[in-house]
Amino acid sequence: MPTTTLRFAAGNELVEADGQVVLNTPRGPVRFSDLSQTQALALKLLQQGGTERDLVDAMPEAEEQIWARMIVNRLIGLGVVVRELAGLIRIEVIGDGYRGNGRILPDDQEFQLSRFSYLHRDGDALVLESPRSLVRILILDAATVMPVLGGIGAPTTVAQLRSIDDTAEPLVQALFQEGFLEPTAPPPAGNLEAAALQEWSFHDLLFHSRSRQGRHRYPYGASYRFEGVREPLPAVAEVPEGAGTVSLPRPDLDELRHNDPSFIDVVEQRRSWRSTGPEPLTLAQLGEFLFRAARVRGRRGTEHEEISNRPYPGGGADYELEIYLLVNRVTDVERGLYRYDPLGHQLVHVSDWTDLVQAVAVDTCRKAPPGEIPDVQFAITARMMRLTYKYDSIPYSVALKDVGVLLQNFYLCGTAMGLAPCAVGGGNSELFATAAGLSPFVEPQIGEFLLNTQNPAESGDVPGTW
Repeated sequence: MPTTTLRFAAGNELVEADGQVVLNTPRGPVRFSDLSQTQALALKLLQQGGTERDLVDAMPEAEEQIWARMIVNRLIGLGVVVRELAGLIRIEVIGDGYRGNGRILPDDQEFQLSRFSYLHRDGDALVLESPRSLVRILILDAATVMPVLGGIGAPTTVAQLRSIDDTAEPLVQALFQEGFLEPTAPPPAGNLEAAALQEWSFHDLLFHSRSRQGRHRYPYGASYRFEGVREPLPAVAEVPEGAGTVSLPRPDLDELRHNDPSFIDVVEQRRSWRSTGPEPLTLAQLGEFLFRAARVRGRRGTEHEEISNRPYPGGGADYELEIYLLVNRVTDVERGLYRYDPLGHQLVHVSDWTDLVQAVAVDTCRKAPPGEIPDVQFAITARMMRLTYKYDSIPYSVALKDVGVLLQNFYLCGTAMGLAPCAVGGGNSELFATAAGLSPFVEPQIGEFLLNTQNPAESGDVPGTW
């Protein structure tokens, strides 16, 4: 039967300081006081690696064996001690609140690899992870482990796996105990968590678990990991030299303060309008809308990068969002695809109204019945490298939060102006990237919005317009 070796994970160091034994870990020091000679030896055994049997043999007294198991379990839960199964896999705890269990998969119970499990490369290592599990598993011997993983991709039993080799059973039991396997039988009635997991999609649960803390210990938040590696992107995207532009009118803010409806009226009247109005948007209306909702009010440098201030909140003041306009019907503006320059308050010409631009407009509008191409369709993208320069684990999560508040700002400004705003639930990012000449990885589209003048035939509390 393969043995499990316990050892300190890389980055943990055992030292003696001021008469104490101190274990320096990435999460802070762990101090041990009043250790007996055998207890100190047990900790040193973890430094070089040993089995649980080795620990027991080094500590013949029952009380010290209990102490050793308690300390080892605590250090495993902290991710300080890792477990290696016979040179096949290494089990590293990466989530909070971990507690091991001794569950054993019965010989005749049919199971398979969980649909949430995924294998990926991390540096030179192959790693098995799952948003359901609080550990990650490094594959140390791919030649032995991969056939077993292949064997559990379809329903099987422990008895059937024994025919592969004598390492299959302990490997499968370890995967079962850590949450990488699932029974093929339906969950028992009344198990709410099992029912909820059946409804989570793989990508949603993975995105949720990896963009929040608690189920992983990867770097998180503002780390500026690319500082010194590359220059940060500017706070405002540059206008290409020679690009055609359309200057937008600027509203008088003092006049708006005097004449605008009250905030409560704007909030209560906010709704989605899906049809086009009899009159086109005017250049003045479009200019006022963008000035109120999305202009750059100011920018400044910090010790790390340049940031800006705009009428809507942006994570870290990075303001990675870019606003493109598919202009279909606006007075004094040619049909085409434009990008809004929030610093110069102008439209920058990207493309004429090509077949590809038309295809983007049609595809988006199909998601907002009756599907009419609006006066203006906004395609919102994210310059992701604005966020990845600064943040670990959360860049895309931040971008989605930012697009949400921008869309709300669009709604409120459009409502205050008596226009017809409407958010759209999704779009074809690949199609838009092709039409705009963008890379879907450098600047992906993540939001859509429609804007028209109001159609009196659509006024009132119409079902489906929320």
